[in-house]
Amino acid sequence: MQQALEFDIPDIHCKKCAAKIQLALESISGVESTELSVKQKHAKIVIDTLKTNGSKIKAMMLALGFTAMIN
Repeated sequence: MQQALEFDIPDIHCKKCAAKIQLALESISGVESTELSVKQKHAKIVIDTLKTNGSKIKAMMLALGFTAMIN
């Protein structure tokens, strides 16, 4: 089952940060698509809920050094 998750990422400051996050997200099984906006400090991530969940996504961002808050 697909689910769209939206995160506020206040620590994201540049395109390099966004690229780092996007590369890590794409390596997670179950992440189907990602949209990151540096300007809005926001991410929209579509996942397969049978393979991953919001907690795993949030933990991955924290491991990269970014605070992520689910909207």
